[in-house]
Amino acid sequence: MSEYTYKNSGVDIDKADMIVGEIKKEVGENIGMFGGIFELKHILKKYKNPVLVSSTDGVGSKLELLSQYNKFESAAVDLVAMNLNDIVCLGAKPLFFMDYIGVDSLNVNKITGFIKNLNAVLNKYDCKLVGGELAELPLIFKKDKVDVAGFVVGVAEKEELLSKNNVKKGDILIAIKSTGPHSNGYSLINKLLNDKKLKFSEKLIEPTKIIVNQTLKIKHLIKAASHITGGGIPENLNRIIPEGLKAKVKYSVEMPEVFKSIMDCKVALKEMFKTFNMGYAAIYIVDKNNVDRVLYILKEMGEEPFVTGKIVSFDEKSEFTLKSSDNRVELVI
Repeated sequence: MSEYTYKNSGVDIDKADMIVGEIKKEVGENIGMFGGIFELKHILKKYKNPVLVSSTDGVGSKLELLSQYNKFESAAVDLVAMNLNDIVCLGAKPLFFMDYIGVDSLNVNKITGFIKNLNAVLNKYDCKLVGGELAELPLIFKKDKVDVAGFVVGVAEKEELLSKNNVKKGDILIAIKSTGPHSNGYSLINKLLNDKKLKFSEKLIEPTKIIVNQTLKIKHLIKAASHITGGGIPENLNRIIPEGLKAKVKYSVEMPEVFKSIMDCKVALKEMFKTFNMGYAAIYIVDKNNVDRVLYILKEMGEEPFVTGKIVSFDEKSEFTLKSSDNRVELVI
């Protein structure tokens, strides 16, 4: 009898096949092929000059907390949000999604539960899960550790792409609120928890807000959109400010308690704004004539939108507390 097998080296192909079989029941026969399939015929009929928009991202160190508190399945929401929120900032409608899961050892219930939830979340946004990769890597991952990543492709009419090229002096900034840290800053959060400086609360693992429906609903009324992730307000808003202009932002919300509790652990205010969204899920740049309409639509969708600043000339003097790396965003706190 052979002494060495793939299984006793840490990789169980039978379990992997079992998981793929369960996923096929949930998602469809495309799963398990050498590549995902997505039909384009209906897309080509709806668009005159379609462009594909793609993004890839993960959930990061938040997974540590989600696993610790038996909330791993909810990471599916975070994974969808971190990918779909990015492409919708260009005005793209999500089309299809692929995932990657890396683990030390396969847990059939844990993985299938995650995939089922991932598929259910994607279905809410008419985005098809067409495949992915499940990797059992005992030499890479410590015991009971897991990582997930996603890849999304969306479509937009080329002439209707949201872009910083549309932004002009006098445009207004409108923001919508986040649900918490979303999926950024968790290396710091985990360190504070491990050092017993920060007390755990459910708000720390609140799922990331998905801004797809809100953004697509107001797409025709806005010029550009910024998903506020790692780097905070200054660095993410900076991405959509053209040369010769800058965004003058007034921090316009009561700081959420979850961020106050982190700052109370002797985290400097500047560090907070560099690391976290600080209550902002997204910022939209809007022509001043469309402000009331955008606010109305977002309120109708259950949001609490607020005006948070404006676009000014780069050389205009203004008081600021924080600024982006090339000074195109000035944030007054």
